[in-house]
Amino acid sequence: MRFRRPTSRPAQIYSDSHAREHDRSNQFQSWLIILAMFALLCIAGFVLWGGLGIIMAAAFAGFTVMSVSRASPKMVLKMYKAKALGPRDLPELQEMFDRLVARADLEHKPTLYYVPSKMLNAFATGRGDQTVVAVTHGLLDKMNNREIGGVLAHEISHIKHNDVWVMSLADAFSRLTNFMGQIGQIMLIVSLGALLFGTKLPVPMVGVAVLLLAPAASGLLQMALSRSREYEADYGAAQITGDPVGMASALKKVDQAHTSWLKKLVLPGRKVPEASLLRTHPPTQERIERLMAMKDLQELPTQMEMPRRMVNPPPQYVVLRRPRWHMMSGLWY
Repeated sequence: MRFRRPTSRPAQIYSDSHAREHDRSNQFQSWLIILAMFALLCIAGFVLWGGLGIIMAAAFAGFTVMSVSRASPKMVLKMYKAKALGPRDLPELQEMFDRLVARADLEHKPTLYYVPSKMLNAFATGRGDQTVVAVTHGLLDKMNNREIGGVLAHEISHIKHNDVWVMSLADAFSRLTNFMGQIGQIMLIVSLGALLFGTKLPVPMVGVAVLLLAPAASGLLQMALSRSREYEADYGAAQITGDPVGMASALKKVDQAHTSWLKKLVLPGRKVPEASLLRTHPPTQERIERLMAMKDLQELPTQMEMPRRMVNPPPQYVVLRRPRWHMMSGLWY
């Protein structure tokens, strides 16, 4: 199945060549951002250690690629206290998941996990034959089958496009660039001290400025990559289910629940402001509008038939605690 971006032009059926060109364009854009982040890493390394710094950055990049490729999803699942669903657990959910995987034409079927949390959330992790899709109790409890199908398809689309690996690689590059930026802050303090005492600067101010600005630039590139991959996963979900409206409805519920929790935690009774430039995910309303623009396109496949019975956690699946920060992992669930 080919994932194609909707346009404002009249609905039409795109050719396979157009779809392949679109996929290549998306991959090219993602790798261009990754290369830009690697270039920033090399520049920061050069400022600190010269030619040796570039070699060290390249060596780290190679080590990161191998580490991310071989990383097991078990650590992430353990942090969320996720549990693999057995053959008899939540049969309606597993039936829906099997249909979605078949429609997405994945090479390996991901394992489905359950997270005991009231948060409305889902995530994908792993690579190759170790891929995993996890859904929370809150998502299953608050959403209808149509919305759950859209969310699952969104995560399956992430797996199909290898987004988990790409974003993990970008995160590793960003973290090392941030570490070098911290070294730049120390150098800035040393340089200011040298200026006060009228001695020669140990490090050129231009180099210090590069080290200070590199982490911000790397972070912006990482956010741009995240936005791009989220948009594509939304489109991919609509193509898998044939139902962009279901995914749009799910996004609206997740956004409302997330805002509600932030209000209670940070600013009771007030809307929590968040600059659009600093969002790692695209603005929800924009994602919803793009999905709704797809609903009349002729290129969408036939809408997938959902299980007749509602996918809801059975009585033995009970979660009483509210979402909270987990200090050791730094996660909110």
